[in-house]
Order: sequence, then structure tokens, then C-alpha cells
Amino acid sequence: MKKIYKIIFAGLILIGVTNACSDFDELNTNPNSPSTEKVSPASVLASSMRKAFHEDRFEFWRGVVLHAERFAAHLEGGYSGCWWNGNSSYTYSEDWTAATWSSYNSNSNNGYGGPLFANLKILLDYYANNPDEIYASEYVGIANTIRAFQFLKISDLFGDIPYTEHGNIEVPSPAYDSQQDIYNDLEAILKKMVEENLNSDVNISSLDKFDLVYSGNVRKWQKFANALRLRMALRRSMADPNGASQILASIVQYPLPESNADNLRIARTKSTVDLQNQYYGFFKTWPGNLGGETYSWDGYNLTWGPGPGAFIPAYAIIEYMKGSELYASEVNASGSADVNINPIAGIYDPRIDKYFMPPKGNASNEHKGMPARAIYMLDNGTITSINSHPVEGNVKNYSWMHPSIWYDGGTWDPVSLDYAEVCLALAEATERDLISYEKTAAEWLSEGLQASCERWDAELGSFADDVVAKYNAASDEETKLEILYVERWISAYTVPHQAWSIVRRAQSPEFCYLDRDMKLVGNYVEADGSVTSNKVLARYAEGSTNFVLPQRMRIPESEQAVNSNVPEANKAMSNKVWWANY
Repeated sequence: MKKIYKIIFAGLILIGVTNACSDFDELNTNPNSPSTEKVSPASVLASSMRKAFHEDRFEFWRGVVLHAERFAAHLEGGYSGCWWNGNSSYTYSEDWTAATWSSYNSNSNNGYGGPLFANLKILLDYYANNPDEIYASEYVGIANTIRAFQFLKISDLFGDIPYTEHGNIEVPSPAYDSQQDIYNDLEAILKKMVEENLNSDVNISSLDKFDLVYSGNVRKWQKFANALRLRMALRRSMADPNGASQILASIVQYPLPESNADNLRIARTKSTVDLQNQYYGFFKTWPGNLGGETYSWDGYNLTWGPGPGAFIPAYAIIEYMKGSELYASEVNASGSADVNINPIAGIYDPRIDKYFMPPKGNASNEHKGMPARAIYMLDNGTITSINSHPVEGNVKNYSWMHPSIWYDGGTWDPVSLDYAEVCLALAEATERDLISYEKTAAEWLSEGLQASCERWDAELGSFADDVVAKYNAASDEETKLEILYVERWISAYTVPHQAWSIVRRAQSPEFCYLDRDMKLVGNYVEADGSVTSNKVLARYAEGSTNFVLPQRMRIPESEQAVNSNVPEANKAMSNKVWWANY
């Protein structure tokens, strides 16, 4: 049996590395890319970690940036020459959605749901048949944690998905499990891993070069698995508050991340053939042309910049971090123009200069982002498209992602879950009386903001104190929670699945969640050059959700055509997922 499994391991890791990482040119010399001469459970885990926590550029592009990142109101497109306009992503695209679905779904040639799930299944099957092998329990714990992370991500994107029958090669049209059932099962698995399989201080030396996250430190994996339970508990907390409270009571009995040293982070290389970060892939693929201009920011000298496929900051996150006053009327014709809906107005967030570079890298230029899904604007009474406007359509007039994230030699590494998220989740859970654990909500809020600033190397100053003071001064719980939600959303920058989930579940930040149905009235130049006076156009793209925030990625029509089990709710982007449907 062991000999048979070793042969299967060799085949599966080749699938895992070759198919998932086709740009790896140095498999035999790079310890992060195990060769067939090094095949072992450790190398299988390495391939799985790389696939789960450092997505390939294509699936990152289709599922993350084009959808989750935009729906979270963190990044936008639509400047002159950009491939993505205000309507892109918000209108269903079979190509984009099918590409995302196929990256994770069970309908693949090997029948196991792609290389990640294939490798994990073989690994778990192997240890089920060889439970006495050294570190079998720990390997099972790590493998199940990676598996849970990936299933959670897929379900949060699509809602109900194949789970029980996922990867069964004998079931060509698998049944769809409810998201609640999937959450329940993943919680049970993670709880067991935290309590049993990962509950030790073991350092697995043989995993040192293959564990791309924690270098074989089992205790850190336990902390991450428990933090993943925390993320899930807060997701379910409004649809199932009693269940969330019970889970949280269990979670706090076991270690959680204690500092940024426990962040789920994969160190990338600067090589174009290895763990090159995904944002860099966009900017390098579409480098653009600065027209001879050179910009400098935070130690980086930029000789090229965003091209037609790149993204710039969304208006919402820029304005919240600047501490601007925001009004419902800016995005909703029936909204208030008198009531400021930004609960942290007046507080400048020092992370803004680490998240973004101001226009042209000039510190005297005010940060600027593009409104989400906006297409038209009024210019002296004339309705014009934003991307054709000489000022509003010019990418050079907007902030850019910080060069450390996307530029050659950048220092940013993909982080899937950090200590700040843990602190801010505990702040929310404490404020809502779901749990009482070690600190007050205000203290967890302060700890989380400090941790986030530390992670991003931002000068803390009085920022955390100012936010906590505003939190403590709030006269009602609604405002307190809005502050927590906003800070959780901002701190989830470059973790778009998390940021979009916060917006959907909490319906906050309010400015991001408002229906974008504002109408513009003015002169309009028709295609033939004639002018229509007092023409009415929607400023924002209607998309497939009738101006409202998308609640899920819909199951692609190609899947619906071959699988009659697809639930009706999964066929529309406007239908809420389970934990947001309360």
C-alpha cells in the first residue's frame, strides 16, 4: 500500500506543480517548488499551500480583482484606455465567472477538483491508511486546514457549492450542499484539528523548506486554524448568533495569533519564474506608458506605470482613509445630503500612504480614487463619460497602489489572514456580546489598528487613540459597530475575499452598500454629434443587479448546462449568501 501511494504522490505533485505553476522554470533548484526527486508529503503540502495562499495570476485576476476587489470598493478601473469600465464585473460575464469556477470546482480532468484538492485528498487518504507514520496527525491537521480555507473561499464567492460529492470522479454532476451545512462541517473539522491534530509545540524539521508559511511550526498552524474558525464564526454571527456564540466560546479556549509574527503570509521572491506576487503580474503584463515621466514614492523610482489592465484605488476607501465627510446623496438620488455617514470622519489614516501612492508620487497631491461602477459625470451641464474626460479619465490624476505591492523589487507579500483581523474580529464579537475575552472591545480595536499599522510600516501617531476616542464617544451601539466594521474593511486591504464579505454581512461601510441609482440630467452629445438637452442618464452602471451591490458570483451557465443540481439562488448575483441573508 505504501509503495502504491508513493507512486500516486509522484504523479499528483507533478500535476500540482506543473498545472498550477506552469511558469516555474527552476523546479529542481527551488526549495519552494519540489521536484520529483524530492517527492514526499512535505512537497505535496508545499504545492497545496502555494495554490491556496498564492493564487495563480489568472484565477486571481478573474475571481479576486475583477470581482471581490471591486465589489469590496477597494480597487476600480475605467480610466481612459482601461480594459475594465464601470459596467465590467457588475454585469455577468461567462468567461470571467467560468474561469473562476473552473479553478476550484470538481469538474476537472483528474476528477478531484484541480491540483490543490487532488493533492490534499491523496495526502489525507494516505494518512488514513498509514496513521502510525511520523507526524501523521500533524500533516492531517495542516492538510485539513488548507482544505477548509479553500472551501471557505469558494463558498463565500458562490454560496452553495458541491462539497459532499466534490471531487468524486464517479459523480459527473455533483449535488450542491447548502452553505450553512458546509460551514457546519468545516467548523467541526477545524475544531478537531485545533483540539487534537495541531495541539502541540512540535517543529517538524523535515517541513522547514517545504512549509511556505510557518516553516514546520505546528503551534502556528493551530493558531491559524483557530483564527479561521474566528473568521467563520463572525461570518455566521448575524444569521446564526447563538451558533456563533457557542463556537466563539470554544475558540477562545485555544491559542489565537498573538502578533504579526503569526500572520498567514507567503514570502514571495522577486523572480518572474517563482512566487511573483499577483498584483505585479497585472502591472507587468500591461505596463502602460508614462510618456517619459518618472515618479518617485517611498523609496521607489517608477519608470512605468498602470496600463490598460491595471487597477487604481476606489473612491470609497480613499475617502474613508482621508477622513472625509460622506453623504448618501453622493450615490443615491433619494439619499440625505445633510447627514454624514462616515463614522470616522476627521481622522486621517496613516496607512493611506502605505496602501497607495498619491497622484504622480507627489506628496502635495491629494489622494484620489475613482467612484465604483460610475460611468457618467456632469461637466458644466453636459453629461460626459468619465473615461473620456481629459481630467477624470486620466490615470495619472489618480492615486495608484503603493509601489511595494506591484513594482519590481517590491516588498509586499500575500497575507491571507493577519493579527489585525483577529483583534478587530474580537472587538466586534465583544461589542455585540457574543464573547468576553481578555480585553474590552475598545482595547481590541486599539490593538488591531496598532498591529495593522505595524504590518504596513505606517507611522501610528495618534491614529489608534483618535479612532478609539471616537468609538468611546459614540452614544449608540450602531455607531460603535459601524466604526468597527469600517476599520475591519479598511484593514482587509489586499485580502479582497475578506473585505467583500464584511461589506455583505454587515451592510457596511454604508457608503459602499448604498444603491447606486443616481440620475444625471443635462446636455448630451449623441453619436451623430447632435445635442439632446435635459437628457436623463444613470450615473452608475445598472449591471446584473439593478444598481445594488453584488452578493455573490453566479454559477456559470456552462455549469448550469451540465448540472441540473444548481440551486436557483446561485443563478443571480443579487441573491444573498446564507450568512448575509438575515
